[in-house]
Amino acid sequence: MWHAFVQWFAGVIQFLYGLTSNMGVPNYGLAIILMTILIKLVLFPLTQKQLKSMRAMQELQPKIKYLQDKYKQDPQTMQMKVMELYKAHGVSPFGGCLPLLIQMPIFIAFYQSLLHFEFKAAAHASFLWIPNIGNPDPYYILAILAAATTFLQQRVSMVNANDPTQKTMLYVMPLFMAWIAATMPAGLPLYWVMFNTLGILQQLYVNWGSKREKLDTGVGIQVETVERPVEEKNEQDTFENKDVAKEKVAGREKGGKSTNGSPNNRKKRKKR
Repeated sequence: MWHAFVQWFAGVIQFLYGLTSNMGVPNYGLAIILMTILIKLVLFPLTQKQLKSMRAMQELQPKIKYLQDKYKQDPQTMQMKVMELYKAHGVSPFGGCLPLLIQMPIFIAFYQSLLHFEFKAAAHASFLWIPNIGNPDPYYILAILAAATTFLQQRVSMVNANDPTQKTMLYVMPLFMAWIAATMPAGLPLYWVMFNTLGILQQLYVNWGSKREKLDTGVGIQVETVERPVEEKNEQDTFENKDVAKEKVAGREKGGKSTNGSPNNRKKRKKR
């Protein structure tokens, strides 16, 4: 069954290569990019759920840590309180597992299909600087791109940059992916780089949606309520200063100095 899945995967690559031929740009690298886009579209609902769940879990980490410290002598109560916290925020600790489980077979099948892939035209197996996508990138450019895109994707998904676990993964995972990209057929890191690039765009969309949701629910508006009164106060002080200046000028026009030009002072001079 697994062998049939790998063969089906190779057949899809051949089909997409046929599409590139019909478009007048026959190339297996372009076919892999098209396949990556299709896979991303198919997995979009699941990965969207995964990214939202992962971000929500990161945002809840301070509260979870507080509950763990508070009920460290009572693990059962702690577990109950943590599950109540998950339920209150609509978060599942296993929400991000399913997309990862689905992506792993795809990644492995992609790798195995490229190992013994039969190119219909060897000349079309080259892509940009890569002589043959069935062999490792001789210039290690894809390895660098795989590391860079993995780093960026993890960086934009981080909520707390000071968390030691996230900081460790931020630097370990890119190095691991660079090693994989440098040793495997170039078609696989090409898929990974493209998949990461689309994932970065999707993560930015999730971050924007999360920020928008907080504003809609009233969280985060305190920043604006602190800043606006200061601006309004400055504007009000400016207008008040202008009004005071106008009054002083009017006072001088009536009686010289503002104090001597007042009606009470003029009456006192007449009595004298």
